[in-house]
Amino acid sequence: MGSIRVGFFDDFDGADTLLVDVDAEGLRGLSAWLRNVISSGRKVALGDCPGVSLESGLQVQAFRCRDDIGLVRTAERASFGSASKDGWTDIVDRLEGMEAGACHQYLDGPQDDVQVMASIGEYGDQWGRRHQN
Repeated sequence: MGSIRVGFFDDFDGADTLLVDVDAEGLRGLSAWLRNVISSGRKVALGDCPGVSLESGLQVQAFRCRDDIGLVRTAERASFGSASKDGWTDIVDRLEGMEAGACHQYLDGPQDDVQVMASIGEYGDQWGRRHQN
């Protein structure tokens, strides 16, 4: 099982940011899990994705809807991400494009309250441990 660390940062590079830090195996697992979100149509908690380690108190849900919305903050430490089938497919395609090596990708939605940044090979275990709550 890969590593998928998710944390929230106020004013990270100028914007409130949900950072998703993955290793190669975690990237593949997250992509597969998101494909399930696309096909199921159910609202699912990101914490249910195998390999995910959420920052303490953070709640993120994802679901497929008719229109692309993005990541909407519902409380201080809670958000939901909603997108159409095509919107989620675009996100998965951008994630899978990260397999080439160390990089990051902004997973912007049209109405994001919070910026979403996925990263591979840039932060790592030591950084993740230092920023855990």
